[in-house]
Amino acid sequence: MAGYYSTSVHTLVHPSQLSNYSSLAGALTPVPPPSQFTSSSRERVPQTACKAVNEPVFMPVAFDYFSQSRQGVALRDFSVKSQGGINHLLSGANEVILANTGIQKIDLRIMWLGYEHIDCSFTFPVPRTTTKGQLGSLIAKQFRKFCEKATSSTTTVRDWRIGPDAITFDQLYLVALYSFGDGVCQADIAVDPAPAHRGH
Repeated sequence: MAGYYSTSVHTLVHPSQLSNYSSLAGALTPVPPPSQFTSSSRERVPQTACKAVNEPVFMPVAFDYFSQSRQGVALRDFSVKSQGGINHLLSGANEVILANTGIQKIDLRIMWLGYEHIDCSFTFPVPRTTTKGQLGSLIAKQFRKFCEKATSSTTTVRDWRIGPDAITFDQLYLVALYSFGDGVCQADIAVDPAPAHRGH
């Protein structure tokens, strides 16, 4: 993770996360150069910033399989595997990442394009001993809830529609988690319909 994300709270996203729909570009200045996915079918979900950045924030948390960099981890793996299984897949799975942040709970905001009309805020506790692997599992649980809500709802943007014949939970990859202050976070999520290749 070091060398990938800037320590500045105003440099939380890469240009490749942004789209014509996104308002993040005006709020956050991305450096260094954007990460590129090795899978040609993988694409970042365009998002808008849920709120202005304010203190206290914690460093962005990157999620990758062993021997990969900036590619993300399938949410399905966090959902179906035990923590022992996750430890064998996720780089830095046992890192205790929130111990010094003072954060006791995370308010995860999912700003998925076209679903702004549904409740996309999910709050869950994070003990000081929470590891990266455990955090990934908690995030996956919230995204499964979101996908269930979205599937039974309508969308204003059909290209990013969630449903059995569109984008599904099993196609989602967790790339990173960003802090916007006061426990409010957003996840950098990618969609890839191709089978997962873990490269470890």
